[in-house]
Parts: sequence; structure tokens; C-alpha cells
Amino acid sequence: MAYGKIYINDLGSKVTALFDELQASKNLNEKAFIAAFKEKYPKDYDLLVYEWEFKVHAFKKNKKGHPVPHPIRPEKILSNMFRNYYYKLVTKPKIKKAKENYVLRMKCEIGKYWYKIRDDTEHSGKYILVNKEDR
Repeated sequence: MAYGKIYINDLGSKVTALFDELQASKNLNEKAFIAAFKEKYPKDYDLLVYEWEFKVHAFKKNKKGHPVPHPIRPEKILSNMFRNYYYKLVTKPKIKKAKENYVLRMKCEIGKYWYKIRDDTEHSGKYILVNKEDR
């Protein structure tokens, strides 16, 4: 156990399952996520508390003047976890879908003017505008 760092096994799958449950119950918010995580995975929450206490002890014990980061509380860790996974599981797919709809709409509009959009996202991550007559 180097520097009190705790690793929770299968954290990604646990959080994803918890998000699915909260979305199904239409109760997906930060406070509900933290309460559900504490209730469903008490051992993992206890590990976060243990890590925090270990770091607080090391922080208070530091008398040599070496820079030691201030420990983050377990609730703040869960809050950050919620925000990261909310972006990854909820916001990012919405952004991707909106971009696909926009490109589809632009293909229809540009097709009226004898142009075509070629998808070159594999190589450059961009779209290329091509004149149908000239290719």
C-alpha cells in the first residue's frame, strides 16, 4: 500500500450499473448517486474513508516542509466520480448523437446544391466537401 492509495475492484462496472439503476428510477442526481453508492457498496466507501484518514494523518504529520497535497474527502471523490461518469455516460452520447444529426441535415441541405460531404473522420477527424460534378 504505497502512500495509502486504494484501488476499488471493478469500479467502472459498479458505477455504470449504479447509473443504470438511477436512470431507470429517474432519480439520477449527485446526492442520490452518493447515497446509493454508500448504501450499495459500503466496503468500497469504507476503503475511501480509510484512504482519506491515512492521507490526513500523513498531511498532519508532515513537519519537514515537503509539499503534500491536501487530502480529498470521500464525498468529494464520489462527487467527482459522478460528474466524470455523467459526462461519459449521459452527456457525451447526447453530443455525439446531436453531431450525427447535424451532419445528416447538412448532407441533405448541401446535396441540393450539387455538393456532397465525404466522411474522412478515420484519418483527419474532419468532413470533406466534394463537388459532385468534379469529384
